[in-house]
Amino acid sequence: MIVRANRYSIQRPLEYRLRESGGPIEGTGKTLNISRKGLLFEAEKELQIGSKIDVMVRMGTTPFDGSDISLHIQGVTIRSNNGRIAVSIKKYRLRSADRKASVSGAKLRLA
Repeated sequence: MIVRANRYSIQRPLEYRLRESGGPIEGTGKTLNISRKGLLFEAEKELQIGSKIDVMVRMGTTPFDGSDISLHIQGVTIRSNNGRIAVSIKKYRLRSADRKASVSGAKLRLA
């Protein structure tokens, strides 16, 4: 039996960069849903399946000091259809704009 990770519907702006041998391919989009293992987002371009991708999702601001929070994801594209891109997440990190603190996986690390 295959157990799927819980998916959470979330619409946030994002930027992505494919790490290709011919040079990076960059673009913008919007998240549709996310889980601990994957991300689904909308983009204007179809992307090559199997490409290594870096994604930065803009999450908003902290309630403490108003600094920007972003989720940085490294993964691989596993599906690209009608402008919907699915990414298998390999690594992620939650960062504040001042980079004093970041969360990687479930561990808090002070930079």
